[in-house]
Amino acid sequence: MKSYDDLEIRCPRLGHEISFAYCRKEAGEWPCFRIISCWQYRFPVEDFLKEKMAPEAWEEFCQQKSRDKVGSLIELIEAAKKRGKKIS
Repeated sequence: MKSYDDLEIRCPRLGHEISFAYCRKEAGEWPCFRIISCWQYRFPVEDFLKEKMAPEAWEEFCQQKSRDKVGSLIELIEAAKKRGKKIS
C-alpha cells in the first residue's frame, strides 16, 4: 500500500504546512475531522483511511465528525446570540 505520510499541504486550521502523517494522528488516535475535505483533491483519502482503520473505528470516526460539526454550529449560534444581546 502506498504511503502518503510525507505529502504536505497548508492547514486551514493551523495556518502553515503540515504533513499527511500529522493529519492522520492530529486528534490522538483519530485523524483530524477535516482530513477528507483537505486531502481529497490530492489522492483518494477516504479509501485510504477505510483501508487503514478497522470498520468499527471508521464508523466511530464518521460519527465523531458529525458531532464536531454540530458542536461548532451550536457554538457559532451561541456566540451570535451573545453579540446580539450586547448590541441591544
